[in-house]
Amino acid sequence: MKSIPFCSKSLFLCCLIGIFSITKSKGQSNGLSFHSHAVVADQRTSLDLFPQEALSVTKNFSLSFEIGFLPEEKDYFGYIFRIIENEKRNIDLIYNKRKLIPDLATEDPNHFKMVIGDRFSKIAFNIPIEQLVNQWSKVDLEFDFDNDQLLLSVNHRRYVETHAHLNRNARYRLLFGANNYPNFKTTDVAPVKFRNIKIEVAGQTKYFWPLNETAGNIAHDTVNNQQAKVTHPLWIRALHQNWKLVKTMKVNGIASVAFNPTAGDLYIIGSDTLWTFSVKNSRQMATGYTNGRFNLLPSNESIYNKDDHTLYNYYVDVKIKTVSTYNFNTRTWSTNNIQNPRIDFWQSNNFFSASDTSLYVANGYGQLSYKNSVFRYHIPSHQWQQVKVKGYDYSPRYLSAGGTTDNGRYAYFLGGYGSSSGLQTLNPKNLYDLVQYDVKKQTFKKIYDLQGPHEDFTFANSLVIDEKTQTFSTLAFSNHEYNSNLQLFTGSLRSPAYRLIGSKIPFDFEDTHSFANLYYDTLSRKFLTVTLLRSDNGTSIVKIFTLSSPPAAEEIFAVTLPGSFPLNYYLAIAILLFVITVSYIYWKRSGIHANKERSLTVKDPKTALAVSAPETTPNPSGSILLFGDLKLYTLSGADITGQFTSLVKELFLAILIYSLKSKRGISPEKLIEFLWPDMQEMNAKNNRAANLSKLKVLLGQMEYVCLSKATGSYYIEIDANHVYVDYRAYLQITGNRKNLNKDMILTLIDITKRGEFLPGTDYTWLDHTKSEITNEIIDIFLQYAGSIKLEEDPEMMIQLANCIFNFDAVNEEAIVIKCQALAYLGKRSLAKSVFQTFSKEYLSFFGEEFGKDFQAILE
Repeated sequence: MKSIPFCSKSLFLCCLIGIFSITKSKGQSNGLSFHSHAVVADQRTSLDLFPQEALSVTKNFSLSFEIGFLPEEKDYFGYIFRIIENEKRNIDLIYNKRKLIPDLATEDPNHFKMVIGDRFSKIAFNIPIEQLVNQWSKVDLEFDFDNDQLLLSVNHRRYVETHAHLNRNARYRLLFGANNYPNFKTTDVAPVKFRNIKIEVAGQTKYFWPLNETAGNIAHDTVNNQQAKVTHPLWIRALHQNWKLVKTMKVNGIASVAFNPTAGDLYIIGSDTLWTFSVKNSRQMATGYTNGRFNLLPSNESIYNKDDHTLYNYYVDVKIKTVSTYNFNTRTWSTNNIQNPRIDFWQSNNFFSASDTSLYVANGYGQLSYKNSVFRYHIPSHQWQQVKVKGYDYSPRYLSAGGTTDNGRYAYFLGGYGSSSGLQTLNPKNLYDLVQYDVKKQTFKKIYDLQGPHEDFTFANSLVIDEKTQTFSTLAFSNHEYNSNLQLFTGSLRSPAYRLIGSKIPFDFEDTHSFANLYYDTLSRKFLTVTLLRSDNGTSIVKIFTLSSPPAAEEIFAVTLPGSFPLNYYLAIAILLFVITVSYIYWKRSGIHANKERSLTVKDPKTALAVSAPETTPNPSGSILLFGDLKLYTLSGADITGQFTSLVKELFLAILIYSLKSKRGISPEKLIEFLWPDMQEMNAKNNRAANLSKLKVLLGQMEYVCLSKATGSYYIEIDANHVYVDYRAYLQITGNRKNLNKDMILTLIDITKRGEFLPGTDYTWLDHTKSEITNEIIDIFLQYAGSIKLEEDPEMMIQLANCIFNFDAVNEEAIVIKCQALAYLGKRSLAKSVFQTFSKEYLSFFGEEFGKDFQAILE
């Protein structure tokens, strides 16, 4: 299945006020996890920051990092890091919750201890295990040669080891986890995770490893390209972005599945065996039935009730309904199913309601008709009844996602495939409504409609609902292709804002013979996807996939319909309108709307305000760059930009920008309005067709990039796994402004340091987008600069100012930031030269003197 784009004319607005409520937790999922006691010794993780030449420094330096522990581990004992000094002395940080003295009555409260050589140092502390598991903690170890001491800061608490016998001329090996150095080998690895490892020398950042890789055995330093070596890595970002196939099974019978959230166990119900799969350790257990073969009917479904701790298997048709429960002690099913049933309810949805102690079954397909019936099975009385539902006229359907709140008072059903009449022969179509079912009132209530997507899709069987955030998760896929793909789909229970997250799962969709479901395990904090493909020979292929939470978003799609906002959303809109008004005033003043060239010509590069890209930029294979001059590079690194005529270039940019920004593409009529507004209709269409043909030929050189017109609009499809587009990366970052962090800012700096967005292009239709991008980038950089202290990272302040100057060469706030940072670094003369150049440019641009002198901006 191609990636599923969704259209919205107000994408920026939706991202700002709706999309952030969808995720289950905030913050980037970067870092490196360590294989520990759960694997054999030679499979445990190690990280060597300097695998070739040891670190050699003569000035005071510090090692800092963020640390956390992996959840649900039996033993947390092990090394956090080991620093080897001159191949002779070890400086270790270990975690030990075991009793150091077996007969000691109480546990040592300080579980973290620093070891120097053969002795414990004075540095010992503790971080509560709940904090270690649920959040990151900051650790900073300083080597103070001047005072011969080690200073360790942990979450702003400081510990000191005096008389540490430090040597300025020493060489240091910095190792995390296991290591294989002679005389210092260890495989005692704590189940730990790290991110943002940094080394500062004399207060200046020398090395920085964000540990944001997704594969490989190299951790990349972003400052001096020092490549750290990793063995047996467990990259956190990959765990949160890429679904992992953890088990494939062949099961006898028309299998069904259920999930036990209390134990974190998945049950696969076969005709002769109950398979139990543990999400925590990916282990499976097979249990044969003691009362013979269990007759699994073609449309059987299973569900686990956490309230009575019982596994149910049920079958529903118009006349006959059966329920069987499994006894885990005797390994028997309570009843066997009937033979040769009438199949009325394929792909039904189910949920338990604690409020009336009942199992509910809704929706389905059979006998060439779709269903919207709701059946209730009252557990105490073992009685079935069909509920007479009131309220919203709920269209019959199947392939719908369903889920319930914790107490089962409310159930929700999302989308599906069906028809208003219920007949398969009368205009069946994909449905996109979110509907609430009230168990007590027995009523359906429509919450909203998702806007029609670029390509139709349906959902896996269940909704995973988070009542606290009023959000849900499910899986979306195309039901019109056999070789389909599942992708995590998260949305809001209040308004139609949603997005697709993470990688795609291959899914062979064969209508009633296939099945997919999503579960969430709170113990391991993982999403669990199960797919079933049932064959005609009486067997089922079961595949199990896991994804760590929170999932990492690659693409963000949002739709918000008029009139669907809660009151606080209107407040957000008012604030946004205020921001737009202020931005417009600034825009008018700075002259951005006139598309004036404002880059500085400076003979002395030392006084340059903006850092421009080098004249010969290395070819980034497989990329499309819009910041700076437009560049298209094939996977082999060939630059094909020069093959675009001016008209084809504008055509390409119009389709590309609308594809990425609106997720819908651009209509044929809009293309003519943009490129051939004064031409007669027939001539304009002929020109459009001829130039589209040229564009197709050019894009044919770019693998994983193609021009599509599947739904009436022109759309450029780009596989994000193979082709990088800087504008798409920009949209992802700016669409997540509430969660901006340093890594995202560094990425935005890398995007924008090539220059402004499409400089030299003078298209009327593009003016608004260019000014919007300029204002947003300047606003983000200034906001971030205001959130950090100058003394914490002056180099970052200079980078921020330089990038702002790429978009606004006379930005008054940026010159203050840059001059203050340069002065703080002791480069006062350079700061003054930069200020003088700025003042001349300011006078030339505005026709008036800059209102502050050099000394004033330093104060």
